[in-house]
Amino acid sequence: MGVKSSTPTSTFVPTMNTIPQFTPGGFAPQRRLLLGGALAVSVAYLAPWSRAAEPAADASRFMALSRYLTERDDLSARQGARLLAGLQALDAQFGAQAAALWQWIDSQHVPLAQLNERLKADKPELAAVPAAVMQAWYLGIVGAGKQAKALAYEFALNAQVVSDKLKPPTYSYGLYGSWTSNPTTFNLQRVPVQT
Repeated sequence: MGVKSSTPTSTFVPTMNTIPQFTPGGFAPQRRLLLGGALAVSVAYLAPWSRAAEPAADASRFMALSRYLTERDDLSARQGARLLAGLQALDAQFGAQAAALWQWIDSQHVPLAQLNERLKADKPELAAVPAAVMQAWYLGIVGAGKQAKALAYEFALNAQVVSDKLKPPTYSYGLYGSWTSNPTTFNLQRVPVQT
């Protein structure tokens, strides 16, 4: 059984006038990791072959293809990114297909009026891409059937084209609360006309 010392152990309490003493290389492993990580991130960001640059390139090509197909220069890049993400969620190869289509159109200087015929003759594997892009922009919907997803409604081009005169209706076509009853049953009454 040992005897406990009654003298307190000294502890270091830093004050404003105290300069902490560090051993040489005390922070070397952390500093090396920090600098190495920063170097790796900067190389990945700046390297043209980096996978980090691909999403931006896909989005840029998708927007260029969209402007070509819709013949509109005022397309929202933010909405385009949502539409592209929705199309890629349905088909992982869609971004690559859209990029290949735009590269072919741009290199061949294909007029929009000749696109369908030229696609059928030269690039039949890409023939479905323009219809998917146009459906996404004009209807705000990607996919079909059970896979269909609505990504835009009032901002879809079918509503934007006529927005100076018409506003898209809401999803509710009756009075407030009318959607709570069965829409297939209703009570029609004749309203007498005052003459």
